[in-house]
Amino acid sequence: IVAGFVGADTMAVVLATRIYDSPHIRVAADIGTNGEVVMGSRRRLVACSAPAGPALEGAQIKHGMRGAAGAIEKVEITDDVVCGVIGNLPPIGICGSGLIDAVAKMLDAHVLNPSGLLRLQERDMLPPAIRNRLIERDGERQFVLVWAAETGRGEDIVITQQDIRQLQLAKGAIHAGILMLKRVMGIQDAQIKELMLAGGFGNYINIESAVRIGLLPALPVERITYVGNAAALGAQIALLSETERNRATGLARKIEHVSLAARPDFQDVFIEAICFPGDETADLLLSGGG
Repeated sequence: IVAGFVGADTMAVVLATRIYDSPHIRVAADIGTNGEVVMGSRRRLVACSAPAGPALEGAQIKHGMRGAAGAIEKVEITDDVVCGVIGNLPPIGICGSGLIDAVAKMLDAHVLNPSGLLRLQERDMLPPAIRNRLIERDGERQFVLVWAAETGRGEDIVITQQDIRQLQLAKGAIHAGILMLKRVMGIQDAQIKELMLAGGFGNYINIESAVRIGLLPALPVERITYVGNAAALGAQIALLSETERNRATGLARKIEHVSLAARPDFQDVFIEAICFPGDETADLLLSGGG
């Protein structure tokens, strides 16, 4: 292991992606309840743990669920809302990839403002069908994705204000990890040759939507790739080769661990990361105003 929360699964990702042998700077991000980020090349590798929590996997979300039959996995918003559902069934909830897609489209449709607040007071500016979906219920702002009559659960499927805040905390943790490693490495986005998404969840997210909400840095989409379950592949490599196991041991000693909480500038980086791209709120908070 590299450190307490950067363990054997991370080393397996390093083996599988061969990031340690790259002539260019690459990033491997294993996104989950506890995300890990590895950045660097054959010259230097740094790593951190990014505790995103379970929101990206559908937990702690009002109508959240795992990516199974009946889960909303894709959302389109034009004059109204259209949802793609796993299995083409009446929806019963929304999975993590669907939540990311929905919030990205809500930002584009001006249902959300850049700080993440549902625009309840400004809904008269929205198309009628969208306006009617923006409601206040039980003292909380909500956006109705699917009306009760069209669901498989007999009630509206909604995204609440609290759901959006949970997503902001989760995506902020992952992005803050990437931002902090960039600071430690002294690099900019333009120097990142490739960002590799590992893990089962990473295979299903819409890359454009992930960039739109600021889960991932604003790289050209062709530089963001899926590498599948790299931890499982790396484990197989280690089981089959003593040379690779020895390589993993040596690499674990060389990779520099960055403890996010121990960094004095982490609070500023995290505030920057939880806000949606294009938001002035981060600048206001960092300046001490607002």
